[in-house]
This record gives sequence, structure tokens and C-alpha cells, in this order.
Amino acid sequence: MKSIILLHFVYLMVLQLVAQTKTVNIHGIVKDTAVKTVEISNVEDATLTKFEHTKLNVENGAFNTSIQIPFPTEIGISYGNRIFFKNYIYNDAEILIDSAGEPHVIGSHIQDEYENEFLPFFQSNDKLFDSAQSFSHRNREKYGDDFPKLVKDSVSLLKEKYCSQRAKLLGEYIKQHPNSYVALWNIYYLISIMGNLNQYFDFEKLLSYFSNQMQQQSFINALKSKIKESDKMQVGEIFPEDFFKGYEPIKSKIEKSCQYYLIDFWYSHCAPCAARFPRLKEIYNQFHGKGFDIVSISVDKQKDEKDYVAAIKKNKLVWNHVWDKDGVTAEKFNVTLFPTYILLDKNDRIINIDIQDNELEAFLKKNL
Repeated sequence: MKSIILLHFVYLMVLQLVAQTKTVNIHGIVKDTAVKTVEISNVEDATLTKFEHTKLNVENGAFNTSIQIPFPTEIGISYGNRIFFKNYIYNDAEILIDSAGEPHVIGSHIQDEYENEFLPFFQSNDKLFDSAQSFSHRNREKYGDDFPKLVKDSVSLLKEKYCSQRAKLLGEYIKQHPNSYVALWNIYYLISIMGNLNQYFDFEKLLSYFSNQMQQQSFINALKSKIKESDKMQVGEIFPEDFFKGYEPIKSKIEKSCQYYLIDFWYSHCAPCAARFPRLKEIYNQFHGKGFDIVSISVDKQKDEKDYVAAIKKNKLVWNHVWDKDGVTAEKFNVTLFPTYILLDKNDRIINIDIQDNELEAFLKKNL
């Protein structure tokens, strides 16, 4: 009995140690004279729920800071209108911003793994991603966000090819590098940033390839929680009620009066969101009287309340509004792309998780 209690105590101590934060000192050297301030963004807690953003003045071509991180971490480095990711750190390091404005992390063994092992391993897959992005960009310039069906089908095929290849390579890489935080952060990126990819990736299986030591890390447990929540945002699932906490009357009204309704995720400073409002208003005016409604869910920060209210008034958005302050619930369910349109039926069941304007109009013409 005593040995069991002792083992349990040791286990709790191990978990506590792996969750402890570490202070990392960063010395920055700036060769680009146009850069006057630098912002460092990093995860602050072991559950991936708090992120710190530190703004630093560049003085005499240098800056210095210390950050608290729970494990080897990807940091964002931004200045002006540019932001750079894929910078990894867990020990004291130097950030060099060269004369062309490109950042380089020096003295970080995690960054060395990324540049010398991870990038070469995924080189062909990254080229495929760049090709898909270029194809989407060219067509977006031509058609806006409302792609013709032929173009959208081509984009979907490119995405499927990229994801299928990525999943296979990522599994192989983790098996060869079972303690890799770079691979773990790549999974975080795929789950949290790129949106709904569950149909392409078996994330639970990928996580199982990491070593027993890594399995004890709170990072993996946090990712498993994110996977579980993202599963609730799939076609056929019931849209999470969490978004309507405090807005129950809106939900009740919609369920009584409409056959289908659209969830529109947006925020006041989102230019692509505003660009699509005119078309959305046309569809709303055409079908609202036939049983269609819209709920716009804003992820505006609390400090931007005036901008949020002003944007609704300026764009004449006459439908229902829910304010997910600071995007807390959206982040929980991995809604990271804006605008995102999700079509629901009157029973709150998800019909389409990324519906475009022309698809929405065609669906409503057929079903209302």
C-alpha cells in the first residue's frame, strides 16, 4: 500500500515538473533600420489557452526580453505588417533580423531541428502546399471568395493531395523523431490554424507515435482536448450550444421560425468578412421570408466593442448577433478562419461547414 502511495506521489511530481514554466532570455539584433518595434508572441500556459504578446522597442539596433514558456515553444515574431512563425525556442537564444527584414533564431537546438531535419523531410510536401496556395490566390483575384464549382473542386483535390501526403510523412517523421516538439507544434498548427482537417488526419494515431516520455507532457493532453472539441464541428453533428450562452432567446426564436440558418463567424476589422456582407444581405433578403435566418458570431476583443457595434451599423446587418468576446468559444472549437460560414438545419444539425455564397443560394432555392 505504501509503495502504491509513493508511486502515485512520484507520478504527480513528474506531472508537476513537466508543466512548470521556464524563463528564456532573448537577445535581439536588428539590421533592418526600418524596424522600430518588435512583438514576440508565445504560449504562456501548458494547456495552450493563454498567449503572451510582448511589444519591444528597438534601441541602438537591439532589443532584450525574457519570456515564460511551459515547454519547447513556437514563437511569433512580428513588426510592421509582417509576422513570422516557425521560430522555435526553449533555451536562451538570439534573434537576428537581417537587413532584408527576415528573422533568424540562433542558438536554439529546437530551431536547428526544424531547419536541418524537419524542413528537408517535408520539402516536396511544402512545394505542393505552395502550389495549392498559388492556385487559390490566382482564382481569388479573379472570382473573389465565391469560386465556380470547377475551381472549387480543383482546390479541394489539391488540398486532399497535400493533406494525404502530409499525414503519411508526419507519421514517418514522428516515428524517426519520437521526442520532437517541432512535429508536435506542426500537429497543433494543423488542428488549430488550418481549420477542419479531421477527414484527412488521424490525429490520435499520430500522437500515439510519440515516446512514452512525450505522452506525459501536458502539450499532448491539450491537443487531445482540442481534437475532441473539433470533432463537434463536423457535418452531421449538433452545433455546440456553448456559442449561445447568454443568447438563448435568439436560439429559441430561430428554432421556431426557420428551416435553415447560417452561422457567420467574423470580426469588425476583418476585410474579407466585410467584402462578403453585400452578397450575404442579398441572400438574406431573398430567403428570410421563406424560412432562412443568419446568426453572426463576432470574435471581437472586448477592447474593440465600439468597432464591433459600429461595424454592424455601418454594414446594416439586420439579422441576429452574438458576441463571443475575445473569441474564447471560437478558439475552443478551433474556429480560426474568418469569415467562416456554417449552415445548420432547424434542429441545429450541421449541414455544411464551409459553404460559399453561390452554394448557399443554390441550396436554399432547392430546399425552401
